[in-house]
Amino acid sequence: MDDVQKDPKDQLNLIQNQLDHHTMNNKKKNIRRVSGFSLIELLTVISIMSILATISFPGIKMAMMSGQMARATSDARGICIGLRAWANDNDGLFPVGEDEEENEIATSNDAFRLLIPDYIDTERVFANGRSARGRVADNRFEELEDTLEAGENHYAYVAGLTHTSRSNWPLVVDGTNGSGGYVKEQGSKGGCWEGRKAIVAFVGGNVSAIKLKGERDGERFIPRDGYPDENMLDLEAYMGENAELLEPEEGE
Repeated sequence: MDDVQKDPKDQLNLIQNQLDHHTMNNKKKNIRRVSGFSLIELLTVISIMSILATISFPGIKMAMMSGQMARATSDARGICIGLRAWANDNDGLFPVGEDEEENEIATSNDAFRLLIPDYIDTERVFANGRSARGRVADNRFEELEDTLEAGENHYAYVAGLTHTSRSNWPLVVDGTNGSGGYVKEQGSKGGCWEGRKAIVAFVGGNVSAIKLKGERDGERFIPRDGYPDENMLDLEAYMGENAELLEPEEGE
């Protein structure tokens, strides 16, 4: 009979069944909605993401290089300050000739080794993660044979100068390709900054990242101040025969 009152439990079960049915229908709708992307839509999204990545990557790469160059410029400044302090205690002469153990100063490592630890208390300012010659320094220098070993120094050094040499003469520079030039290929000697710039610390204490000149895919050079078509590291041409570019000692 219709007017017979239903059991409350039956009513609750009926309501629960209706709720379950409604929830299931919503889930099915959501599943259909999620799975509704077409292949063309997915390919379009992927294409857009690829284009954005392609456009932004060069900018990200240059920003990273600029940050690394700023750090390297600061390191070169620290080396220059150490050299100037050493010269003040050694009659105005920068390291040249022989070290305290009467070993020949034949590489920039030999010269810079004299600065540790009294003038520079870390090896890490000499390393550069982009360098082909000195990516990492272990900062071990309690023993002389451990100090600034081959492969722990990136920078070249101009020997034969004094603290009264011309202030715009180079003293510390990025390691070159072995002949006073730079190349485009990072991972090659002289390719630290991909042939774009080179860091130079001058006798007077100034430090700059200087734009290189020359063929883009060939050997490039640091333009000399006032003589932009001449290589700053062609030292004998304007410094005389006593000036010599000492390259970093290469690791095995």
